[in-house]
Amino acid sequence: MNLFSKITKKSFLIVNLIIVAVLILSGLRILFYIKSPDVLFLADRAGAQWIKYDSEFELEAKQSSQTKCDFKYIFNIGKKVDNAVISVQALKRARVFVNGVEVFSSTPELNKWKQIHDIKLPFTVESGLHEIMISVVSENSHPAVIAYSETLAVRTGENWLASDDGETWKMAVPVSEIKQSVISKKFSSSINSLIAILPYLAGVFLIIFIISLFPNRPNLIGEKYFYRSIEPHCVRWILMFLWGVLSLNNMFNLNFQVGTDGWGHIEYIDYIVTKGSLPLAPEGWHMFQAPLSYLLSAPLYALLIKWLDLPSVVKIMGIIPVICGLLQIEIVYRTGRVVFSERKDLQIIAIIAGSLFPIHTYACQYVGNEPLAACLISVIIFLCISLITPDQKERGYGYFILLGFVWGLALLSKVTALLLAPVLVITIAIHTRLVQKSLRFLLRPVIIVFCVSILIAGWYYLRNYIKLGNPFAGVFETIQVLHWWQDPSYRTWSHLLSFGQALSWPVYAGVTSFWDMFYSTLWLDGLNSGLIDFLPWNENFMIAGALLGILPGMFILTALIFLWVDKGVFYRNAVFFSMVILMLFLAAMIDMYIVCPFYSRTKASYTLGLLPCYAILIAAGAEPFLRNKMIRSFTLALFACWAFAAYVAYFVIKFQ
Repeated sequence: MNLFSKITKKSFLIVNLIIVAVLILSGLRILFYIKSPDVLFLADRAGAQWIKYDSEFELEAKQSSQTKCDFKYIFNIGKKVDNAVISVQALKRARVFVNGVEVFSSTPELNKWKQIHDIKLPFTVESGLHEIMISVVSENSHPAVIAYSETLAVRTGENWLASDDGETWKMAVPVSEIKQSVISKKFSSSINSLIAILPYLAGVFLIIFIISLFPNRPNLIGEKYFYRSIEPHCVRWILMFLWGVLSLNNMFNLNFQVGTDGWGHIEYIDYIVTKGSLPLAPEGWHMFQAPLSYLLSAPLYALLIKWLDLPSVVKIMGIIPVICGLLQIEIVYRTGRVVFSERKDLQIIAIIAGSLFPIHTYACQYVGNEPLAACLISVIIFLCISLITPDQKERGYGYFILLGFVWGLALLSKVTALLLAPVLVITIAIHTRLVQKSLRFLLRPVIIVFCVSILIAGWYYLRNYIKLGNPFAGVFETIQVLHWWQDPSYRTWSHLLSFGQALSWPVYAGVTSFWDMFYSTLWLDGLNSGLIDFLPWNENFMIAGALLGILPGMFILTALIFLWVDKGVFYRNAVFFSMVILMLFLAAMIDMYIVCPFYSRTKASYTLGLLPCYAILIAAGAEPFLRNKMIRSFTLALFACWAFAAYVAYFVIKFQ
């Protein structure tokens, strides 16, 4: 065994090195959050709370503008105080008045807002009643302030008053108190929706429960033939047919305005067709996106726009995302066949889960760049998993050329694919260890993969660097390039640590926290695909997905638990790989969530490319529940209820 294989065989050492690297990178990123004025993260301290004006949560985007709010508080002290000090921090500029006398005014630069100002009052504060007022001006965010004084026993909190016009006053609220949009309650709750569809689910449950309870009873009429015919590849074709029928139906019946940022994508395609060139990031809403999806869509758009009206063109343009969705079903099937080569039942669960995953279904029903990028990322995941399965054989350089080629196409589709860089290096390192090759063998395929991807996609990012001074212009500078803003406009610890709204009122539950946003857009279309007051899908079936999704969601968690309990399973590497890459994408999403504090900027659809990983985790997490006959039947019946509801939810019945 060579030296490299001996070193990599020490798993404890490798894991600790990875943990140290993650901690260092996380520490540097947290330091960036603390220092950067563009990161609007508000954390309470010294017993005081950040407060704001009590306003309803608005879903509509707001034009870039300055906002203003006044905060005041009347306090009483029993004895006079000399040299009183008040500490103030405002989002973003503040003027402080005590008893009508201005005692402080911050600098005009809005990027200095993270500075804490210790204001020493230039006069003695006599005993009795006093008033402190803080006038705050912000830009592209709600004004907010935190203030505290030990000598005056003053701390911002719910007992302060706030006014957005200087005349009418009402109680201020902590910035951590995020109200769910009023429009959310116009839709059904998850429990009411589940009750409404229970008769349908009961029928599905009984059928699957009875069939799965007697899997080996050839004396039942037709059952022997039935079970012989249930092969993973047959299930794959059935699901592709059903999914294709759903998509074709929706192409005719679905409202043409459905689609997250749909008009931004159409604007991009129209730019290519009318001007014959690629746009630059500052030229439009979505012009910062990588171009491959739009380049592929442009010929079809140019052909259709000559003969049809725009609504019809938009509907037909959905054929490209539909094709990407069908390809992803095939990729999930092939991945499941590699990972669960010894278990056909787990292959079937994986293909059903991947095919009917809600984000896969609804995100591929309209124009957008996500389906193509997701399809290519899924191919990369399949190729990576094929490198780390047990009994691995050495791969030729052609395999790594293919891997680099697909990664290059993915980078041309969406910059999200950049997250795969460390994944590819680690995967090739694991492959090198499995085939017991030297460090030189590791370097060659890594160089091949990166060089091929640069040849495919490098020209686009080089163009951005030459013309805009940044290869990723508009991607990591969203606040600077956007000419609009959205609620909540800042982040707090409650946004990162709370969860629960998505289980009760899931539509627009994502405005309250990251985890509510992720859950409500993973198991249902929690943002109505860009529409505000209109739900384009079958309401009860879709909303019930918030509760029905608990089962496959639980499987994802149990997959990790049993990964450590049973270390001898042959698909352990694939499960571990899937969990790690999911955590990587979640970390990137949390980072974006913190940096860009608008409710619609972070959705579970960004993980659509991880569809094979979701399918693997669900199948692996379900496996422990398939060992007992009765529990197995119960589990499969519940899983069938989820799958049935997930399909029906997005099959549009009436023309919109």
